[in-house]
Amino acid sequence: MLNNVKNIEVLLEKLPSKVRLRFFLFFVFVSFSFWTSTKLSKIYTLEQTFSINWNDVPEGVIISEKEYKLNASIKTSGIEVLFYRLFMDELNISLKEAKFGLSKGTVNTERQHFFVEQQLFNNTILNQINPVFLEFEYTFLDKKMVPILPKIELNLRPGYLIDKPLILSPDSILIRGPRILLDSISSVETQFFSYNDIFEPYSNMIKLNKIPKIQMPFNEVKLNLSVSRYSEKAFILPIDVINLPKNKKVKLFPPKARIKVTLPISILATVKATDFSLVVDYNEIIYDQVKELQLYIRKQPPAVKQIILEPKKVNFLIRR
Repeated sequence: MLNNVKNIEVLLEKLPSKVRLRFFLFFVFVSFSFWTSTKLSKIYTLEQTFSINWNDVPEGVIISEKEYKLNASIKTSGIEVLFYRLFMDELNISLKEAKFGLSKGTVNTERQHFFVEQQLFNNTILNQINPVFLEFEYTFLDKKMVPILPKIELNLRPGYLIDKPLILSPDSILIRGPRILLDSISSVETQFFSYNDIFEPYSNMIKLNKIPKIQMPFNEVKLNLSVSRYSEKAFILPIDVINLPKNKKVKLFPPKARIKVTLPISILATVKATDFSLVVDYNEIIYDQVKELQLYIRKQPPAVKQIILEPKKVNFLIRR
């Protein structure tokens, strides 16, 4: 037992002190740093494989979803090799000059040498691209014109109303996609948009909802809204009878009606009672055997937003 304790004490004495151990680790770290720096600063030539993102796809064409690869011979530093291996594994290839056959297309990648090299790190030299002629599968899409439907919530300031129906520009869109999918689409909606306290003409761009596997030539439309301040004005108007035979006379009870109109303040002072006309139709007595006649507005200014009739129906008495 005593011998074992002595052996352990001898072993502990042979181990380096903490100071010497720290110095040794620091030396290892510095040596490793110099070695790494030397390796990463060296220039290497290697083959790097990239996945392809298609750019400039023509309208009406959809590329198959299979993964396409491109091999590139590059000359670059060790540190950039590390970044290529870990992070950068995609390249953009343009289809502007692609040739389209019946079901397959071909693009010359060598002609895009400069375009590809611009996507690499600054110190990377692109030696060669393989394959030079890259084939891809594609299909042509059908097309269909559909209306654009606004999905909008607009809240006006009290006393203000919309002058005209909301206008979208454009109000329709030519979409492209597989025929079976186009048959199920009757419209394209905008993204939901809400705006409060509107009190003046309003205009804004609104994005469209994307539809999977459907191509759209644009992704937003312009919303135009005409808004004015409105007020109310009341008139007492006589009621005329239309379609009245020459040998008939009709007495109405009451002979006049009150109308309350909502119209823009800008024209409020210019609108007169003579701008309106109220009538009842004698034919309702003959064909419908009614006991009261419905009031109709035969004439009104175009800017009037709303008209309330008081009353809406009148009694009548026929005189022969």
